[in-house]
Amino acid sequence: MFNPQRVGTQRFSKLLAFSLILPGSAFAVESTTPVAPHSYVQITGPEESVAIPPVSDREAPVSTGTVDWSSLNNQSVLSTRTLCADAVSKVCFKPQIEQAYAENKFYPIWHDKALRDEFELQLKAVADTKMLPGLAQRISEMDRLENEHNDQAYDLLATDTYYVYRAFQNYIATHRNVLFLSKPLRMSKVMTDYASGVDAYPMTLAKLEALRPGYIAFKPTMDAVAKYQNLPAHTLKASDFTRVYRKGDTLPHGHELVKVLYTLGDMDQANYDHLSHQAKITNTGAVFESLKTFQKRHGLSSDGIVGPATVQQLVMPYTEIARRLALNTLRVATLNKHSEDRPHIWVNIPNYKLEVYDKGNVVFESKVIVGRDSRPTNLFSSAITTMVVNPYWNVPITIKQHDVIPKVKRNIGYLKQHNMQILNSWRDRTVINPTSINWSTVNPKTFPHEFQQGPGPRNSLGRVKFLMPNDYAIFLHDTPARGLFSKTKRDLSSGCVRVERAYDLANYVIDYQNRGNIPAFNKMLNAEKQKTVSLSKRIDVDFVYLTAWVDQNGKVQMREDIYGYDSPSANKIKNKFITMKDFVKN
Repeated sequence: MFNPQRVGTQRFSKLLAFSLILPGSAFAVESTTPVAPHSYVQITGPEESVAIPPVSDREAPVSTGTVDWSSLNNQSVLSTRTLCADAVSKVCFKPQIEQAYAENKFYPIWHDKALRDEFELQLKAVADTKMLPGLAQRISEMDRLENEHNDQAYDLLATDTYYVYRAFQNYIATHRNVLFLSKPLRMSKVMTDYASGVDAYPMTLAKLEALRPGYIAFKPTMDAVAKYQNLPAHTLKASDFTRVYRKGDTLPHGHELVKVLYTLGDMDQANYDHLSHQAKITNTGAVFESLKTFQKRHGLSSDGIVGPATVQQLVMPYTEIARRLALNTLRVATLNKHSEDRPHIWVNIPNYKLEVYDKGNVVFESKVIVGRDSRPTNLFSSAITTMVVNPYWNVPITIKQHDVIPKVKRNIGYLKQHNMQILNSWRDRTVINPTSINWSTVNPKTFPHEFQQGPGPRNSLGRVKFLMPNDYAIFLHDTPARGLFSKTKRDLSSGCVRVERAYDLANYVIDYQNRGNIPAFNKMLNAEKQKTVSLSKRIDVDFVYLTAWVDQNGKVQMREDIYGYDSPSANKIKNKFITMKDFVKN
């Protein structure tokens, strides 16, 4: 345990009993008088933490001092080579450390146990992502120094680690795309520059807690990470399951499967004990029900059938569950902090859900359909600025080339059936008669004209769309294909997000405007003419990618990594989809 009561013995008063500003302390030595740095005395008192007077109330050093590094210099600190290869000492941020202790009048910075516990918990959240090589080793070195009661060396190394932590934090805050590439980062000179302006003085618990990720239960999440990291590995493999296993089927490696369900909390102790003595495991009774619980917790179709999607989640190593929880905690930490004064929208792509938050509570939610893996929905932040009722649909070039033109070539009546017209161009919207075109000679890739679908119940955008500034032509909209919302896996669109409860969202947006000059939504809808409503009170929208979290009931929720952002894959991820760009500033 860290013991802040071990201090230099020379010339201390009651006020300075816990100060490290004296000649001969491990933090400061007088520049004129060299003294032995390790003359200590044990001060009796409580073990956990000691009240140290605020810096403004402390006596100044008896003379100009400098930090004494001898307590750390004789220690093995191998993590520095990995964390900051350019470092020429045992720490990464020596000048910043010396400045911090000078400003703190050479008192210890990490004297309080609650402060240390919070710091190490936040460090662990980063280390568990495996994104910052060397950090796990640094935490182990800090633990060793604490257990050895080498308080001065611990304090120095913890302060250096704080600058490492803040440099990493500041880097990912402006390079959020790295959280979706699944590649470790090296603390290069470029990254260490992100610690400039960071001040470790004064270090308070409130200051450190402010660095916690918002929107999630951080401590329960880290408890879950620790639990999964410490579990013995299971032996289930995807190759163990050679087909789909329905209700009543005998399950291969059934006892190990049951053990996984029990370990993950999807089967209770009594059923596990009973099944452990069975000769074979069939997909019936408690097993069948536990599989449905597992599937629901993973956002899968809760049917008890063991197919490829269920197998993919069942065989995931416990350590990988821990890594994904930690990784998603970092993703949450980099999301925009929204004002409590107005609502904001989260669209969590792998969860296929839109949620409206107001004062920290979910006040509206809806199923959504997101982009398929070949046309992912971009990750970015913006705000709804315009709502269009009974919209026209300008057919995108890919759909024009691959869908509309081939169908018109086969049947010119397709245009009338789908309420479409041909425009000369997007600039010149002169309507062209489709019979004036020789469709047999049309090449979809070189066709110079554009297609537009009129308002109505068969419009591909449905009856309402919500527009927001962005570079990707992404927006929220209704859809006439209502049956698609019954699917569990809903990555089906070309990038835009279809909202099941689009009408309810429209009414929510109108109510939030609180303006008498906006007609009722149903009145605009029934007019069957396009109506554009400019919103004076914006609603922020974040398109996020979260695949693992702990819910309000303490249950770990997992979702399929539909775009492959959680783990390295053979397919190179296109940066344009993960820019995390913010198109609206507060």
